Amino acid sequence: MKFVGLNRFLLGCILGWLLFGPAAAPGAETDEKGPSQQDTMLMFVGEDLDVLSIASRRKESAWQAPAVAEVVTRDEIHQRGIHTLSRALDMLPGFYMAEKESGTQPYLRGIRDSVLFLYDAVPMNADMRKSTHPLDNNLSMASVKRIEIVRGPGSVLWGPDAFAGIVNVVPLTGKDLDGAEAGLLYGEPGGQVYGYGNLGYDGGVWDAFLSVSGRRGEEDDTRINLLRFFGDGVPPPVPPEERLGEAYAGTARYLEVSGNVSFRDWFTLSGRYADYKRPYAITRAEEDLTWQESRSEPMSYLKMEGKKALDATSALQFMGYYSRLDAEYEIIDLAFTPRESTFYGEAVYDRSFLAGRGLFTGGASYRNRKVRDAPVWGSYLPDFLGDDNTVFLPTLVAVDYKDRLGSAFGQYTHKIGDFDLIFGLRYDNHSSYKDHVSYSAGSVWSPSPRWAVKLLLGNAYRTPFSRQLLEGSPIFLQPSGGGKPDLERIRTLSAQANWKPSKRWDLSICGFFSQLDNHINQDPYAGLSLPNEQDIKGVELEGRFAPLDNLEFSANLTLLHNDGPDEKYVYVAYYKVDPEGNLVPVYDTATYPYDIGADTLFNFTATWRPVDRITTFLRVRYFSSRMLIYPRAEGDGFETVRSSSGAWLVDLVATVKDIWRPGLDLELAVRNLTDNEYDTPGAYTTITGAPVSATAMLRMRW
Repeated sequence: MKFVGLNRFLLGCILGWLLFGPAAAPGAETDEKGPSQQDTMLMFVGEDLDVLSIASRRKESAWQAPAVAEVVTRDEIHQRGIHTLSRALDMLPGFYMAEKESGTQPYLRGIRDSVLFLYDAVPMNADMRKSTHPLDNNLSMASVKRIEIVRGPGSVLWGPDAFAGIVNVVPLTGKDLDGAEAGLLYGEPGGQVYGYGNLGYDGGVWDAFLSVSGRRGEEDDTRINLLRFFGDGVPPPVPPEERLGEAYAGTARYLEVSGNVSFRDWFTLSGRYADYKRPYAITRAEEDLTWQESRSEPMSYLKMEGKKALDATSALQFMGYYSRLDAEYEIIDLAFTPRESTFYGEAVYDRSFLAGRGLFTGGASYRNRKVRDAPVWGSYLPDFLGDDNTVFLPTLVAVDYKDRLGSAFGQYTHKIGDFDLIFGLRYDNHSSYKDHVSYSAGSVWSPSPRWAVKLLLGNAYRTPFSRQLLEGSPIFLQPSGGGKPDLERIRTLSAQANWKPSKRWDLSICGFFSQLDNHINQDPYAGLSLPNEQDIKGVELEGRFAPLDNLEFSANLTLLHNDGPDEKYVYVAYYKVDPEGNLVPVYDTATYPYDIGADTLFNFTATWRPVDRITTFLRVRYFSSRMLIYPRAEGDGFETVRSSSGAWLVDLVATVKDIWRPGLDLELAVRNLTDNEYDTPGAYTTITGAPVSATAMLRMRW
C-alpha cells in the first residue's frame, strides 16, 4: 500500500480548499426535513450541554456520543481550583494519577501510560520516552476552554496509542475571550510564583487569541548526597571518595506560549511552545544514596486546518502539523539530549444520509516521525553506584530511528428509532512495526431524553518503547534475525447506563472488560518485560445531586480487578570478563505481579454558593494501597514486595468574584489537609506523598 509524501498531501488539501472556496455549512436540510442525527445529539431537556469532538470527529454531546465520554468545562476548572491536567483527571472515574519523583504517572482503567494526550487535537506524547506526559505544571490551564475525555480504545479515528483512552485539551479562541485576562498566583511550600496573560479579539469574520504563562518555584527539597559519578562519560567512573557531598534539588521553571488565528469556520492557524526544567531527587532502595535528576522537554507545534462545506450534506476538512520535542535529561552528572520531530497530515470527509439518519466520517492520514538519540538503558543504574564499583559505567545506548505511518479510516453511524448504531474501521501501514486493523462497534439507545444506554466494543494498538526497536541482544528482547516488532493490543467491551430524571440529579454506571495482548512494560529495575497478557475488569459509578440551586454534590467510585500471569523480566545481573578482556553480560530473570495502580478510587465533591459572588468547593479523595516491587533490592530488612498505604485526602477551594472591582476574582485553596505523610511508590523506593499546600490567586478580566 503506497502513500503520497506529506508535502504533496498537504498541498493537495490546501489547493482543494482554495479551489472550491467557502460554501454554506452542512446541515441546511434540517429546516425542511426535521432535526438531523447530529442535531438530536445536541439536544437534551432544554439545557446547555457539554460538547466534545473526539468521539466522532464532530461536535456532539458527551451524553449521547458513541463513547464513554466526559467533559470538564472552564467554569469547573475555575471553581475547583484546577491548575494542572492531573488534578482535573484525578477527579474522574477510572483515572489514577500516581505521584512519582519525576512527575505524575497516569493510570486509566488499571493500565499505566495508556492515554493519548492531545492539545487542540495534536498529540503531546512522545515515542522516545513513554513517560512524557503534560500532567503537571508543564501544561498551563490558563488558556484551556475545556478538557474532553474518552475512556476506552480510540484507535479507529485517532490511530495508534489511543489505547485505554483519549484526553483532548481544547484551547480558548478569540470567540471565547474578546478582551484580556491576567492572573497571578503565590503558593507554599516552595515559594511557587505563577502568572499568565490572555488576549483575545473577535473581529466577526476572524478572531485571534494569545496566551503567555510562566511559573517558578521549588518542588523537591530532598537532600542529595551523590553529586558525581559519570565524570566525562568514559570508564572508569569517578572514584568513590570524590562522589559524595551535600546539595538540594534546584528550582523548577516553566514557560508556555500558545495562540490561534481563525477566519470564519474555514481556516485556522494555531501553535504552542512549552519549555520547562524540573529537578528532582531519586533514592535507591537501600536508601543510602540520593542523587539529582532533571527533565527539560521543550515541546512545540504549528498546525494548519481548514474546512469546506461541499454541499448541504457533506464537508471536507484537512489538517496538517509539525511538532518537535527537544529534550535534555540529567542524571547525577550525566546529560543527554534526545530529539523527536513529527510531520502529520490528514483529510477527513463527512457526509450525512437519509435526512440525517446516517452519518459517515472517513479519511486518510500520513505521519513521518524521526527520533534522534533516544536513551535506552541496558543496565540497572543503582547496581553501579556503590563504593565497590570503581571500574564500570552503566550501559546506555542512543537510538536513532524513524517511522512512516499511512492510515485509512472510516466510521458510520446510523439511527434506527431510538438506537444509534456505530461501526468503524482503520488500517495502519507502518514502516517500522507490523501493520494492524483497528475496529469499533456499538450502539447508543435513548428511549427518552432521560436515558442513554451504551454498548461499545473496540480495540487499539500501542507503538513500542524505543528499546523494542533494537535487535541482536536478549537485553532488548528482539530476535537477531530481525523483523518488525508487534504492537501491544487491547480489546475492550464497555456497557454504560446514564439516567437523568431531572436537572437536580443524574446517575451513571459503567462496566468494562479489557484484554491486553503482547503487553510489554518498562521498569527501572529490570528494563523491558517479556510479552504478557492480562484481563482487567472494572466498574465505574458516578452520580450528581443538587438539592438546591446553590448546592451540588457529586461522587464517583472505581473498582478494578485483574487476572493474568506475573510480569517477567530478563535483565543483566552482572558482567564478567572473558579471557580476551571483553565484558560479557550474565542474564537473570525477575517476576512480579502486574501493576494495576490503585484498585479502588473514590471522589466526593461539594460545591456551595452562599451568595452569587462566592463559590466554595470541597473534595474528599480516597485511593487504595499500592504495591512497590523490589525484585533486586539487597540488604537486611528488604522484601520483594512492599505495600504502600491508601490515603484519604481533603481539598478546600473558595473563590470570591468582583472583590474590589468588577472582573477581579480571588481564589484561595488548601490541599491535602488530612494526610500529608502517606507513602507512595517511587522509582526505587517509597516516597512521601504531596504535603499540605496553600495557594492564593488573583484573576482580572477586562
